[in-house]
Amino acid sequence: MTLDLETVPDEALVGAVDGEPSRPYSEQLRRVVADRRARTGGRSDFLPLPYHRPVAGCLLEAVEDGGIVRVVDVSAWTDRRGDEAAFLARTWERLEGAALVTFHGKGFDLPVLELRSLKHSVPTPAWFTGGRRFGAADHFDLKELLAAQGSGGAAPLDLYAKLVGLPGKEDVAGADVQALYAAGALDRIAAYCMTDVVQTFLLFLRYRLVEGSLTPDGYAESAALARTALPPLFLRRLPLGEQSALDGFLDRCAGYFGEGSEDARPRIPASTARAG
Repeated sequence: MTLDLETVPDEALVGAVDGEPSRPYSEQLRRVVADRRARTGGRSDFLPLPYHRPVAGCLLEAVEDGGIVRVVDVSAWTDRRGDEAAFLARTWERLEGAALVTFHGKGFDLPVLELRSLKHSVPTPAWFTGGRRFGAADHFDLKELLAAQGSGGAAPLDLYAKLVGLPGKEDVAGADVQALYAAGALDRIAAYCMTDVVQTFLLFLRYRLVEGSLTPDGYAESAALARTALPPLFLRRLPLGEQSALDGFLDRCAGYFGEGSEDARPRIPASTARAG
């Protein structure tokens, strides 16, 4: 299961911290962000995790059989399509027993889910007695895995994605989510979230090829199956506005899939290729 969230500041918490309910929200938020910047010596205006309220969440589900990984489902939620507490409960249920793939999920997405469950009184006993308690051995956080065990430092998803022929961040990035949300552009936020999920999943396939848990044949077939499976899943599982926002996205992943370029195709070493 590959997971990504998009968040905005929790309006109620911003107001409570600012302590002056008569101020417009935009001014409350400006003051909270300014305080954060001051507390970090001007180094960051990224608000602490309790402030983050999910407004979109996307999941990609895949199954592995015989060394081949098949994408079987995608889903997208926005806060204008359903209740947050119900989204949290459903997400914890889907994650139970699943291997989880994220980019910076250990440092952001999972803690945010925990804190929002705390806010909304959503029980998550399976997580707290299982994955969280025992270090989530089945949580593959690519930011952590690709950071050269800390010696080289982590890079953003955008950079890793472009490295392997994916488009990375295009017309939307995380810093744009607040403004898009204020403008009511939930379809664009959810579509952006889905592009991050898909690219995280495809990057994980490539990582597994390199570290050896997928054979070259298995990787090549898994990538090809994802390319085939995703368009009909988008049509079947996503609202029309999100489908429109995703139009052309997989075509822009051509470098990863090796479409139109022999040099870019996933290569199968001669020593491991199947006999014809």
